Amino acid sequence: MTTKKLSDLIQEEVKNKSETVSETDKTPTVPSNRTRMTKAQLDELITELNQALEQEKQQVDMLQTQVKTLASEIKEERELNSRLQNELKEAEDYQSQLNEQKQLVEKLYTQLQQKEELAIELAEKNELISSLQAKLQDKPQPLAKTASSQELVVKETALTRQAKELEPFAAPASASKPLTNEDIGWFD
Repeated sequence: MTTKKLSDLIQEEVKNKSETVSETDKTPTVPSNRTRMTKAQLDELITELNQALEQEKQQVDMLQTQVKTLASEIKEERELNSRLQNELKEAEDYQSQLNEQKQLVEKLYTQLQQKEELAIELAEKNELISSLQAKLQDKPQPLAKTASSQELVVKETALTRQAKELEPFAAPASASKPLTNEDIGWFD
């Protein structure tokens, strides 16, 4: 079924009503010569005119009812249109918010991946550090001599004594001082 515009419907209704009015105009015929009409004919004419007037009132009432109905339908359509426009605007707003949220999620996901990669890298480095520490702990340390402090003092004194004995044979401290025969120990 094809939908018709409101203006087309009104034009059709007016056309139908004008045809009906033209038909009702033909029904009561008023003779051109009123003097010849009898009282019965006048009563009949008044009755026909009252009936035609009543029909016209009914048609006017019906048309006014139709106009009110169509006006209320137009009002409802406008309200519906306005509501749909608002809903469309809200949907567009929601769509833009959704797009922003998607971008934020993508950004956060990228940051999360970077942090996961850093965490993996950090874990690998921690494992390497742990393994190096374990190797250092497993490597035999040079054993500290269990020499007592007296033995160290005795060894120290023996070394200092040897150094004192060898001191005269040591090279002079400064090279700028010339060596004498006495220093060399020559004799004639």
